[in-house]
Amino acid sequence: MTMLSREMLKQQKILKSLSSVSLRLIPFLAANTDLDKRINVTLEQIEAANIMTPRLIKEALGRLEKVEWIYRGKDGYLYSKFNTISTAENHNFYYINLYKFFQSDEFKKSYKRQLQFLFYILTAKLPGHEHSLAIEHLYQNRTNAKHVKLDFFISFEDMISNLLDLINKGFFEVRLGANREVLNKNTKNLRERLNTFAEKTGKRKKRMSHKEEKHHIIHIRIAKDLVTKDQICDIYDMTRLATLQDLKSIAKDFGCSLDSFDVKALEKVHMVKAKIYKEFGDVGIQLYREGLKDFFKNRSHSFQNLMENSNFGNTIKNFYVIPRIEQRLKTLFEEVKNDYFTKVKTLPYQSLNLKHAIKDSKPFISYIMEESYNDNLIILDRELEAAYSFIYSQFTQVDKSWYEFKEKVEKIYKDEAEAHGNDRNKVFYLAIQRQLNQKERTISKIKRDSNYKRERREKLLYNPYVAITE
Repeated sequence: MTMLSREMLKQQKILKSLSSVSLRLIPFLAANTDLDKRINVTLEQIEAANIMTPRLIKEALGRLEKVEWIYRGKDGYLYSKFNTISTAENHNFYYINLYKFFQSDEFKKSYKRQLQFLFYILTAKLPGHEHSLAIEHLYQNRTNAKHVKLDFFISFEDMISNLLDLINKGFFEVRLGANREVLNKNTKNLRERLNTFAEKTGKRKKRMSHKEEKHHIIHIRIAKDLVTKDQICDIYDMTRLATLQDLKSIAKDFGCSLDSFDVKALEKVHMVKAKIYKEFGDVGIQLYREGLKDFFKNRSHSFQNLMENSNFGNTIKNFYVIPRIEQRLKTLFEEVKNDYFTKVKTLPYQSLNLKHAIKDSKPFISYIMEESYNDNLIILDRELEAAYSFIYSQFTQVDKSWYEFKEKVEKIYKDEAEAHGNDRNKVFYLAIQRQLNQKERTISKIKRDSNYKRERREKLLYNPYVAITE
């Protein structure tokens, strides 16, 4: 899932250069950022979120562009640099969850220094865990200037006022020194207790000491009730749909909506998309979105039924994404062939240049082996044999992934021969008919097809390199 990058939010120097409205905007944009970091949100949606007055939206976005935290892609969309992808394998503290409190009115009304302070504590320790530091290190002062941790508070009073406000809004909980009592928004006489702890009486505060042991240690944490698991903004929530906003937008153009589907149906689509992204990165997301557009142009009428039966994700994968991946592979083979014939005119003994093509093709062929139907594997193998026999042979000899692909294809032929007595031509015929993966297929059913021989001859002409025998 897409989350806020902890490393980005720790950059206090950049945060200080941003306006309060830009700071408020960061979590909202992050919540609407896709796997490829594309921000799937319109100006109208930002306006509807009530983060700022409408006239300030473009300015807030402009400031984020100026510090290069967002940028505009060639496709015209804005992209985020402050998002990161969470993975089960990475156990480090490298991201911040998108919590529901980012959507609260209290957050949207917070001022710049409060937001900086909030982001500082949010990234200092795991949310809900205490961060301990001296009060004297939280504001600018002449006696301790070199050791100030947060220099955006201009005085003790300024720091105390903002700290109190963050506690009263429910964002912070604090402990004072060795005292075990946790102070929160429900604690009475908060200001008096903070002043007493900091040894401030009336309008005077005890002179600060250079000695660390005389400093006043305060322990601050994000309020625990704000960072529990149920307070994380789920990506399937209709207010977010971070990785499904592209589907939502395209579906809307064809009179379809995601509003009526439960989380399980949405999860199926997300998992298909996430796996495509894991294998191919941004290229995979591009293929996925192209597939979505093609589906709705031709089959929008079946969207409702496919979603209700949890088949939409697999439909996009099998009939719209995988064919595009196969075409990418054929294009790579064609480039190798053209490159070879271009060079051979001047260098008769030039060998095939396979290095880059094999490298670029590995994720595609690995994904196809794992996700494609047997029908697809047989057809792709036959097409590559027909058009690029020598190059294909070289691929399978020098690269493990391609060797395993060829081995899997041969196993399908072997299994068909043993189970049904099918020769290679018949297996190819069945693949074109999309029958290899039918669970109840029997050889007797195929034999009863009176048009079998005629259709087999027509289909095999698709590959002129294969002999046809009766």
